[in-house]
Amino acid sequence: MRILEVVGLTCRVGRVAVLDALSFTVEEGEIFALCGPPGAGKTIGLRCLTGSLPFESGRLIYDGREITGTDPRERARQGLVRVGEISTPPWSLAVTEAITLARRWPRWGVLSAVLARWPGADGRPRDVALLERVGLAADARRRRDALSADRPGMAALITSLRAAGATIVLTEREPAVAEAVADRVATLDRGALVR
Repeated sequence: MRILEVVGLTCRVGRVAVLDALSFTVEEGEIFALCGPPGAGKTIGLRCLTGSLPFESGRLIYDGREITGTDPRERARQGLVRVGEISTPPWSLAVTEAITLARRWPRWGVLSAVLARWPGADGRPRDVALLERVGLAADARRRRDALSADRPGMAALITSLRAAGATIVLTEREPAVAEAVADRVATLDRGALVR
């Protein structure tokens, strides 16, 4: 069953088209990857999907409902959320502080950075459970920037999220990495699908 349909999404920043009539579909339970070099439009595309960046034209249909023009909170309530890049404070974060920041970012924005450092922030049950789920509970107090990039571990985590019922749209620069984890890969270049 089709869970997401993106039709002719066009987004401009100034006079530059960063998305050029982008169209694709995602099936329920699928891992779908948008792949391409830096500046190809991958992150902009995800921001448009979740409503954090407006787009000039196009349509979004999620779970059979038109969501074009709905705000990010409404999209999140329906189950369409973006996880990933968020602004980080200029100081180094412990792993548990990074989890606290990421979980609270959609509601609190920049204030989340302060909340992440609030006394007692580490050890919150939901944050601890998330760290356990991804195999990082033992590293909770380590500095986030001291962790290695564990690509096989991330691939296993993404696969386990799908097994738990999630549909995933991810971005990746390297085609080989995207193809190793995704069911389908679409390649973007200058905001348009090239494959």
